[in-house]
Amino acid sequence: MPRPRFTALDPERRQAILDAAIEEFARDGFDGASYNQIIARAGISKGAMYYYFDDKADLYLTALGGMIERLFAALGELPSFDDARSFWGAMRALIARLLAFIADEPRLPGLAKSLLAPRDPALVEALAGYMGQTTGLVAGLVDAGQRLGAIRSDLPTPLLAHLLSGLGEALDRWLIDRWSELSADELAALPDLSANLFIRLAAPLPLALELLGAPSEPSS
Repeated sequence: MPRPRFTALDPERRQAILDAAIEEFARDGFDGASYNQIIARAGISKGAMYYYFDDKADLYLTALGGMIERLFAALGELPSFDDARSFWGAMRALIARLLAFIADEPRLPGLAKSLLAPRDPALVEALAGYMGQTTGLVAGLVDAGQRLGAIRSDLPTPLLAHLLSGLGEALDRWLIDRWSELSADELAALPDLSANLFIRLAAPLPLALELLGAPSEPSS
């Protein structure tokens, strides 16, 4: 966590330091980013930086945490739902807002890339914490969806939550590696592509077929 001297800075000055860090981390990753280059880009002395942060990992996690706070602010409240179809409509809207945020903040994939295979113990610990929060959020959505008949109930809820979190992580890895290469048409198709993958995994089969517009299976 940043030291009190950093939180006491003027908000614009704080953000300028974090922006300098984000630019370096997004371009070169955590391991490749130069702490000295970040300090030079921020326009402060090395001594001042150590007044603000314990080390490079502390600075990285502060920058990432600020980005995540902005992401959740952009996502806003979950759209309301009261039946199975509106549940999945809400999920589609949530995914669309997430991808819109990434499109507006193209540094996020590069910043997050260091968390895919972290070697620094502080990053390993932070990743475990983020994954725990994500799994808890997904478990809550699974429970709500099951009560509406939107989510399959033939698997234990903890297992299904882990499967969905794993799918989300796989999508994250794919996007982080390829975001800059995607065409405008591919970017526009991402919300439906992502939502449909979750529907295929989590929705009861008859509902999934209806939502995906697939023909029903012939009766035996």
